[in-house]
Amino acid sequence: MTETTDAKPEVNSKDKPDASKDKSEGTSQARKFTYYIFLAVLCLWLYTLWTDRMTPMTDEGRVNGQIVRITPQISGPISQVLVTDNTEVDRGQPLVVIEKHPFELNVKAAKLALQQTTQSFHADSAAIDAAKATEVAARVKVDNARQHFERYQELAKSGLVSQADLDDSAASLETAQANLNQATAALEKAKQELGPQTENNPQIQSALNKLEQALLDLSYTDINAPGKGVITNMNLAAGNYASNGQPLMTFVNNQHLWVTAMVTENSLAHLKKGIPVKLVFDAYPGQIFTGEVTTIGWGSSGNGGLQVDNSNGLLNSPTSSPDAQRFPVNVKLDPLPEGVDLRYSGRVTVSFYPGESYIGERLLDVWTWIWSYLTYVS
Repeated sequence: MTETTDAKPEVNSKDKPDASKDKSEGTSQARKFTYYIFLAVLCLWLYTLWTDRMTPMTDEGRVNGQIVRITPQISGPISQVLVTDNTEVDRGQPLVVIEKHPFELNVKAAKLALQQTTQSFHADSAAIDAAKATEVAARVKVDNARQHFERYQELAKSGLVSQADLDDSAASLETAQANLNQATAALEKAKQELGPQTENNPQIQSALNKLEQALLDLSYTDINAPGKGVITNMNLAAGNYASNGQPLMTFVNNQHLWVTAMVTENSLAHLKKGIPVKLVFDAYPGQIFTGEVTTIGWGSSGNGGLQVDNSNGLLNSPTSSPDAQRFPVNVKLDPLPEGVDLRYSGRVTVSFYPGESYIGERLLDVWTWIWSYLTYVS
């Protein structure tokens, strides 16, 4: 009888150390790879901290401009609407007409009252009626020209309006003022022709004041554009009622737009007036525009901003939000290429070049270029 034994495979004692060695090497490589990731993240974090101070960049930018809420100075039904929503207008262009008839009746009544008053002194009121109407019309034009000049003057202080535009506005104001002076002189001459006993008579002065108010109210029935720009946010039709002090539409001065970028505090360290910037508008992806800083805001609201406790008059400590506070930085745009039409509140990415690091600014050029193409999908 033959004995059989199961044959067991021969185990090589060298296999176990090799497997253990391979596993150890794999763990070591994974650990190294993890270290490299942490090192790359740390370097990127340090780079962002450095660039936030030396070469700031923010996508919290908006196209800014003058906004005028067009509000009637009298109340009455609207008889005509002469523009449509989102249309361009010129300065002085008629927009809306309020029903004139009630105000024309008031003017006639005021003229009759003046005529009755002057007849008691055996004087003719026709000349003074005409002179007063001319003087009121001239005063309205002066008021409009002054408002236009003051708006441009404020923009010129920030460098957002050219000196030539400001000079044109000032010339228009001077012309309107000269016409008013001439009309006032004609009115004074007409008063003197009433005679020395009637020129300063309280009854006549009262009648003249009522006539002036009636003429002013009549002039307010015509609502005109305050400048060259765009009318928007309008939903009017003939028959709607216009109320004194209630806005009817919004005027946007699209001739003088600028960019307001909201910049974090730690990015303001090297920003100052006049430094160049590059801009990327969401409306024009793939294109880069240029400009320069004009003003830097001295205050900000929201995100834990300073607030007064009404109960004790003290400032509340702004500790509710860990996010960085942002301050407005205004940017004047360089002349835009033909065909580029910006819209109020359009989104803008702004890159600042304060001249603190040549290498940093070249890297910022790359980031700005990349971002200009990312706006295709934003």
